[in-house]
Amino acid sequence: MIWPFRYKAETRYWLKAFAFYALAEAVIQLVFIIILNYFGKQRISIPEFHLVMWAFQCLLIWPIWWVAWSVRRQHLAVQVLVNVLFYGIYSWIWFGPVQEAIDAIYNSIQQVTRVSSDRQVARLDSGNEYSYLNYQLLKHSFRLSWFYLAAYFYNYLREEKQRLELAVANKELQLRMLKWHLNPAFYFKTISSLQQLASQAPQKASAPILQLARVMEYVIYEARQPLVDMKKEMEFLDSYVQLINEQPGRAQRIRLHTRSGDVSLRIAPLLLAGIVDNIISAAGNAACTIEVQTQGKTLLLRSLELNRPPGEPALLEELYKERYKIDYSSVEGYKLSLQLDESD
Repeated sequence: MIWPFRYKAETRYWLKAFAFYALAEAVIQLVFIIILNYFGKQRISIPEFHLVMWAFQCLLIWPIWWVAWSVRRQHLAVQVLVNVLFYGIYSWIWFGPVQEAIDAIYNSIQQVTRVSSDRQVARLDSGNEYSYLNYQLLKHSFRLSWFYLAAYFYNYLREEKQRLELAVANKELQLRMLKWHLNPAFYFKTISSLQQLASQAPQKASAPILQLARVMEYVIYEARQPLVDMKKEMEFLDSYVQLINEQPGRAQRIRLHTRSGDVSLRIAPLLLAGIVDNIISAAGNAACTIEVQTQGKTLLLRSLELNRPPGEPALLEELYKERYKIDYSSVEGYKLSLQLDESD
């Protein structure tokens, strides 16, 4: 495990958390200077001592945080046990080698900053006094609390960022679907064909007008839902293909055969329309047969008379990743199998 320098964003966050801790520790040491030296009759400590203490407090917080980070995903009892054991090891190091190092560095600094008559003997922490032991326990709890609070906010910010990214992705997905909703080519060609039909045989125009009304009602109202009943999607697809067949310039008809089994199956709205659009585009003006049926929870879509494979709708990958399979050959045509959702 490499921590905290594995990810840049994570590293920046924990460096900020450390900076705030270092600032809080500096304030604590400043308060100690004031209390120990300005409310008594004699000087007890000097700034050099608190500077050295502050440096060691900031340096030694990293192993405390690293141990807490290493077991943060374990059971609560394991976390408590590991942190308590490390507290014992840390206290032994603090009252032993660390105090000796503090004393040596502190005396070396005084030799540079103060004359011999103004030097102060270090008041080191002693593990033999209960007051120092209690203070050490309080400080260790403070450091762990700082870590867990920082970890909580880090996870919260990360989850909030993921939620916003998901919301943006959903908006982009909705926008892509909306582009199909508002695709003018289909409506213009359909209206043009209705205009010609109404001028030539008005009595035959009512049926395609109703079909267009059903298509528009589905697009405007039903397609707002993330999933729709498979039966409704197939009914929409029937009307949609019939209107395409009536459009001017269509030399050969598109033959659509649909059969839905389980009524509890649901599918993303307009997904089949996008797939059919790609099949029609690959077929050109040639005749084309499209078969759509469900077997269990699987949707099977097949088209035979295709000289080239149709494009793959982007929505298929975004909505059904690893839940679909596409096969194409010049002999067996285009085949799609898709695992559908079931209603709650």
